[in-house]
Amino acid sequence: MVYAFPYHLNKRAAKFVKCDSHTPAISNVTLSPDSPKAGSNLEVKGSATTNDAIVNGDTFNFVILDLHPENPSPVFVGPTVDICTKTKCPTNTFIFDKTYDLSRVASLPSGYLIAITIEPSDRDPTKIKACAVGP
Repeated sequence: MVYAFPYHLNKRAAKFVKCDSHTPAISNVTLSPDSPKAGSNLEVKGSATTNDAIVNGDTFNFVILDLHPENPSPVFVGPTVDICTKTKCPTNTFIFDKTYDLSRVASLPSGYLIAITIEPSDRDPTKIKACAVGP
């Protein structure tokens, strides 16, 4: 799936899109600073509306992937957030405002992809409840 999104950061506003035609998009995603910077904090905001209810154990996930290797590899993986500790479940909506510490990231590659997902408690990748990729 990552190969289908060859985004490169060229000092422009980040634009997030749906991961595929079957999974609901995580929308209104904003980054601050708009161009992530290695060694600093990154605030990520947005919202998701899912078709399947978000229930106990479902998680919010954030990852930055290096697109240069033959097999994209993670540059940064944010801590998994148990959504139901942040909002009342079951629900079909989740509004997030999360700050990530990129101080351990020495540098960001020239070609990277940010993926944001809401995953089911069983971690089955075929059942992702919402997703967005960018910038």
